[in-house]
Amino acid sequence: MQLLKRYFFITLFIFNLSCLQADELVPSSLIFFDYPGSTVLIVDKSYCRLLVYQFQNEWDLIKSYPCTTGKKSGDKLREGDLKTPNGVYWLFKSWSGLELAEYFGKAANVYGVGSFELTYPNYLDLVLYGKNGDGIWIHGTSEGKPVATRGCISVSNPDLLGLSKFVKLASTPVIIEEEVRFISFPERNQRQQALLAFVEQWRRSWESDDVELYLSFYSENFRTAKSNYKSWSYRKRILNKKIEQRKIHVSDLSILESKDVVHVRFVQDYSSSNIIDIGMKELFLVNEGGNYKIISEHWSPLKSPQPATLNYAYQDPEESAL
Repeated sequence: MQLLKRYFFITLFIFNLSCLQADELVPSSLIFFDYPGSTVLIVDKSYCRLLVYQFQNEWDLIKSYPCTTGKKSGDKLREGDLKTPNGVYWLFKSWSGLELAEYFGKAANVYGVGSFELTYPNYLDLVLYGKNGDGIWIHGTSEGKPVATRGCISVSNPDLLGLSKFVKLASTPVIIEEEVRFISFPERNQRQQALLAFVEQWRRSWESDDVELYLSFYSENFRTAKSNYKSWSYRKRILNKKIEQRKIHVSDLSILESKDVVHVRFVQDYSSSNIIDIGMKELFLVNEGGNYKIISEHWSPLKSPQPATLNYAYQDPEESAL
């Protein structure tokens, strides 16, 4: 009965996907992605599907793979809770089957032909949600089909090898949802324009000498790993008086959403009278009273995207200074 029920829901899901494309709907999490030709992976936990969307001039669903997630439902909070985290993550490391076997021995059999490692816990998980645990992967399986995991996402070995063609480490995001919500393109476009305008106005305010305007983009609940809004804004006011002629250039922008938090990520090229740096900036936005506010942010050194490689021959085995 359970198998019949799962088959029914998966069949219904695939049917709904075809209808969604015909009606020109798009996952609500896909707002903006300035990486033409690149892909975003979306995991729908309720329907056990891993969706591959590619962005050219618009989003296209190019692949849909059956998958399994953690043995227990809900969002991951603690190490060992057997749940798969919900949120926006990025693939940053790949393991071939041989590398897994060398590192884990016979225990590597469960991962099949290889794996991709996600950036769980991300900065938001640590700073705002207090989550812990690690080692959340997309991996293959020792069985013919994926089985429930301790929190990872599992697909069949052939599907993992197929998926590897769409992965670029450090630039392929994975959005994990309890259930994917779809919206119309006009609704998406409206949200996209509002968020693009927010980012541009934030950038201009930072370049200006009006520190209060700049701080107005931030929530009073703002936090980083080292400070709260009060201490952080105090420091910003001091820096604003010391640093002159700021120029901030934003490129490679992505805007994705999960759990009512908008994840804005871009390459930030900063220069001023006494500082020059370039890195990856993340802004985390929430809606407060109808206005977007930054609840947290993070800067990290820039890393170049790398293609993902798996071993096809495997056999069963804080914040910127600114």
